[in-house]
Amino acid sequence: MKQRLVKFNEIEQIIQLIQGQLAWRSRAGSGTGSIFTLQFGSALSTNETQGKFSLMVYCAWRIVERDAIICTGHNDADSVLAPALKALEDTQVTKVTLSEWGDLAIYFDTGRALQIWNDAPFLDSESWSINYQGTAYYWVEAGNRFMYELID
Repeated sequence: MKQRLVKFNEIEQIIQLIQGQLAWRSRAGSGTGSIFTLQFGSALSTNETQGKFSLMVYCAWRIVERDAIICTGHNDADSVLAPALKALEDTQVTKVTLSEWGDLAIYFDTGRALQIWNDAPFLDSESWSINYQGTAYYWVEAGNRFMYELID
């Protein structure tokens, strides 16, 4: 597996492909803390538990609706985070934005948005990652660097 640095435009093009996809199968709760996964697009033929896009988040995040914060990564994983993420399942992505800082926002047809803040400049690891079609990973890591790795 070889990792390489990618330009913002390359990762932004992949992120934009999430628009129009359905969200499904979130995983959060017991033992995960604020870390979660959320699948988008059709299930892979090689792994029915993984979508065309598999998002994993390690950094600061929140779910908002209009002027209200529904939850943040600081809420209880079982009683608040898992149900809030479950509520995003079976909703369609209407818009996706990615900043050059690595902040990601995903907007849903319910009026809710998932906002993810890259805190990699303060960590020694990645903030969030996207597994694309089960064959490649894209992520943002320390120094606001966008990375890519092909899965063998």
